Amino acid sequence: MSQTTFQRTRRSPEQWQRLLEEHAASGLTQTAFCQSKSLSIASFQNWKRKLGKVEDEPPSWVELGTLDQAAESAWDVELDLGNGICLRLRRC
Repeated sequence: MSQTTFQRTRRSPEQWQRLLEEHAASGLTQTAFCQSKSLSIASFQNWKRKLGKVEDEPPSWVELGTLDQAAESAWDVELDLGNGICLRLRRC
């Protein structure tokens, strides 16, 4: 089995993001895509992990539903904002 060597090329995170998007649209396996673009599969997978974390972030807004259903009862909502800051809302 022959081993393919790749010329080292520095790419920005934006360039890697574009390559990842190209791969997703290509329908090719990672190996086939990397071979077609002369990319190291290890570098490709490393950047996919790094940049994939952005996709895994929670949405900036989460719908919790209405609290009107609990209008007759008391409720407490506590949100830990980090750095020792805590937001507490209470309906008695």
